[in-house]
Amino acid sequence: MRITWTIEALDDLENILAYYYEQSWPVTAEAVEARIALVIEKLRDFPERIRASDRIPGARELVIHRLPYIAFVRVTEDEIQVLNIVHSMRKFP
Repeated sequence: MRITWTIEALDDLENILAYYYEQSWPVTAEAVEARIALVIEKLRDFPERIRASDRIPGARELVIHRLPYIAFVRVTEDEIQVLNIVHSMRKFP
């Protein structure tokens, strides 16, 4: 199953990493990026394990454990599409 990222999701990730680069050490930003990528990559094994979203019709919500973020993804027969990554305290959408 292939994983694709929307432009919005890539923008979200870029903003998250920029925040950590500015507020902390570059190694922190790199660790955050690695954690998000790892959790999303693990979806290949069993993408239906995450709950359906009440906020975005047809999407699922993946909690990024140990970080305050939620990834919104859409799962099809052959693709996992990352739609957005948002802070868990953010009112979205």
